[in-house]
Amino acid sequence: MKHGLFYALLSLSALFVASCSKDADVWPPVISGIENNMSMIEGSKLELTPVVQNADNATFSWLVDGLEVSTAIKYTFAPSAPGTYVLTFTATNSGGSDRVALSVTVLSKTNSYEVPSNSILSIDPSAVFGNKNTVEWTITQSASPLHRLSKNEEGKALFIAAKEGLYTVSESDGKSAVEINIIVTQRQSSPYIARVFDYLPAPGQYVNELPKYSEGDTRDDMIGKASEYLVGEDALIITLGGWGGYVTFGFDHTIVNVEGKRDFRVLGNAFATASSSSPGESSEPGIVMVAYDKNKNGKPDADEWYEINGSGNFSAKNETWYQMAVNNNNDVRTFRDYEMTYFRPSTEVQDETGTVDNPNSFTTISKYIRWTDNKGQEGYKIKNVYHAQSYYPAWVTDDALTYSGIRLADNSIDEGGIGNHYMLYAYRYGYADNYSNTDDHSGIDIDWAIDKNGNRVVLPGIDFVKVYNGINKENGWQGETSTEVGGAQDLHLLGKSIDTVGQQ
Repeated sequence: MKHGLFYALLSLSALFVASCSKDADVWPPVISGIENNMSMIEGSKLELTPVVQNADNATFSWLVDGLEVSTAIKYTFAPSAPGTYVLTFTATNSGGSDRVALSVTVLSKTNSYEVPSNSILSIDPSAVFGNKNTVEWTITQSASPLHRLSKNEEGKALFIAAKEGLYTVSESDGKSAVEINIIVTQRQSSPYIARVFDYLPAPGQYVNELPKYSEGDTRDDMIGKASEYLVGEDALIITLGGWGGYVTFGFDHTIVNVEGKRDFRVLGNAFATASSSSPGESSEPGIVMVAYDKNKNGKPDADEWYEINGSGNFSAKNETWYQMAVNNNNDVRTFRDYEMTYFRPSTEVQDETGTVDNPNSFTTISKYIRWTDNKGQEGYKIKNVYHAQSYYPAWVTDDALTYSGIRLADNSIDEGGIGNHYMLYAYRYGYADNYSNTDDHSGIDIDWAIDKNGNRVVLPGIDFVKVYNGINKENGWQGETSTEVGGAQDLHLLGKSIDTVGQQ
């Protein structure tokens, strides 16, 4: 026992002597200049240059996963395969030693994803570049021009394609190129409206008729009827009534925002004749809003709405008919912060009679539905001899309805001079029910979208559309300007290739 204790004490004494045998005047090394967690791309090289204080007469050692690979102070790490590696650097001198361990993630040079057509694929740069968040992507291979690559506010790449096949997205980080191969698989999608989410027309001569109101119908019932009218290929016309009346609908897929092309159209009942002195004759432009299903819940709830910046959304001065409208004493102002309130009519009993042959006596109630706006103006909706039903939405229990949005310049001109022949001229682009459904100008480019501050946005595509009437105008016996909607189409799924126009 005594011998055991003796040898134990002797060993401790030897250890103490060995420790003290180091040079007391030499400070041990101190390592800095190396991050604990790093990432790199497969096939590239990582230059590691640590800063070592008190490095004179020191020795160095680099270990990769426990195996020594270098005894120099600098080391170039060039892994042959993706994965996570543990690198350890040790510096030792007569005063002691210091050690730093770091984890290096080696990302694959080629990544692969699979996504259905007309679906947005979100790619986080950190999944490809580790801690790198600023990435500029380019498409180097595509199976079809019907695709879009964009970037959201978080810096994630958003890719979508309408056709199946292989698409390759590349980016260079200055050291090596990274490729992302996207396999797009075809899915069955309808080019037409799949669902109506909301519907609330403003008072107008076709309200309660298109679609037909039945006693006891609720708002949900009328949304359901609007859906019956609009969903599918054989859609029927619904009215949005006067200014501000709206409908919101969606598709069973994301419509791709193809660069340089018009992407969808909203159908209406606008028409023109060859005798028109300017494009259009019955253009009742509806403002178009769009959104994509960012939270992927199939509803336009928390998703941001963007405005399709039509040719007159800020001013009508560049429209071909603008000077005619000025000469006609039209209200050609454009209000982007317009608000209008309609009040339930006090009576539905006629107080006047008339015929189209005498356009000055076509009304049955001249002061029918009163309205006021936030610009200090007021007026009345007129009830005419052609529509006897109430123009106020019958399912609404409130005695006042308020709408807000953009009010466009008045595009309606009384070319007959006595109130019997109003021409409703078309805006150049960007609206619903503005051109005939077969006219290329009825197509809408998603790249016309702007945010709430008026800044252009680049969207990958859209899932939802809202349309509201942009004009407040009575047109004699023809009644108020009332946007009508008769369905919508994904132009790419229908094989329509319509070039866009630049905005002015």
